[in-house]
Amino acid sequence: MNRLAETATQKDIGALERHVLASRDLATQIGDPFLSYLLSMALFTIYEKKAHHENEALKSSFS
Repeated sequence: MNRLAETATQKDIGALERHVLASRDLATQIGDPFLSYLLSMALFTIYEKKAHHENEALKSSFS
């Protein structure tokens, strides 16, 4: 059950990552540097979350 929840969370994070990347690209194209900056910060947070999940998965696989 944990594996199923973990997979669903990874898919959700991946979908969110793609959406934020596309939004940031759009903000850059229309020339809105503040929105682009905010979306970059959101992307950074997503990357941190992904790294946290990967670390937890590694810890659980070694335990």
